[in-house]
Amino acid sequence: MRSFPFAAALVILSACDQSPLGAPPNMPSTKVEQPVAAPVASAAIDGWEIDQTAYAMINTPLPAMTGAKPDGTAFTSEELRGRWTIVGLWSAAPPAEEANYTAALSSAADQDPDLDVLVIHASGTAPQPAPPWPMLEDSGALLSTLAPPTTPAYLLIGPDLTIEGYRSALSEAPDDGIKSVIRGVAEIRKQIAAPQ
Repeated sequence: MRSFPFAAALVILSACDQSPLGAPPNMPSTKVEQPVAAPVASAAIDGWEIDQTAYAMINTPLPAMTGAKPDGTAFTSEELRGRWTIVGLWSAAPPAEEANYTAALSSAADQDPDLDVLVIHASGTAPQPAPPWPMLEDSGALLSTLAPPTTPAYLLIGPDLTIEGYRSALSEAPDDGIKSVIRGVAEIRKQIAAPQ
């Protein structure tokens, strides 16, 4: 019979949210909440991705490349050394809007004595008539070596042939179009030139 009053006391205490037998009141849960992992955002400067979460080859040397220019003369990636170059990568014929943006980019780069544009087209994808930008036609080796996540894509190559930035189609630029792309190039150049 003695156990009945004790059990009744326990029921009453728990109904009042009181802990029995001197236990600390309202013990916090010992369950550890796992933080929800936020998606990893890659660093960007005015539309240019500048870390390897966007493109694995950022901050790595441009692989040695060879090819032929439309006039039949030989090209090597060493020709890009000493200048900033935006290298376009097209694995298929892009929409007319992309070609228009690329023509505007080439025109804007012509205003900067230290910036060039070179577009690598997969065989048969160059706009006709011949586009107003320097280009190489690729049988597949260059594009597969550079392996951009999507095409068209663009790489910003530094004077030391390091891949400094990546971006997707120019037609995905903000409303001010090529201006933001050129601003991003200027900002990346400034960061690279700044003393560490």
